[in-house]
Amino acid sequence: NLTEEGLVTLMNQFVKDVHDGHHTERGWPNTAYGTSKVGMTALAKVYAREAARLGKDDVLVNACCPGWCQTDMSSHSGPNTAAQGADTPVHLALLPPGSPSGEFWRDRSVVKW
Repeated sequence: NLTEEGLVTLMNQFVKDVHDGHHTERGWPNTAYGTSKVGMTALAKVYAREAARLGKDDVLVNACCPGWCQTDMSSHSGPNTAAQGADTPVHLALLPPGSPSGEFWRDRSVVKW
């Protein structure tokens, strides 16, 4: 089972491998952004598992993708407005206890990965 410490070690290895110019030969993708998002999603799963282990049924930890939005980051070229991008995060924040935790969401739906 992946731990926070193990994940941090993996992410640090990615940074080192990129710095050393060996990331692709070591199996890492050619995207720091994508790798960071996988790391964040994995961390949500680790935290959700820990909350469940501690009996914190009222704590939900999820990750989500807001989609490609018209923000500074996309040079305002995304098809979705910032408000549309905020829909899923707000939906997740308002989920009642007992709802799915440790999942990756997009468009208010769990995405298996």
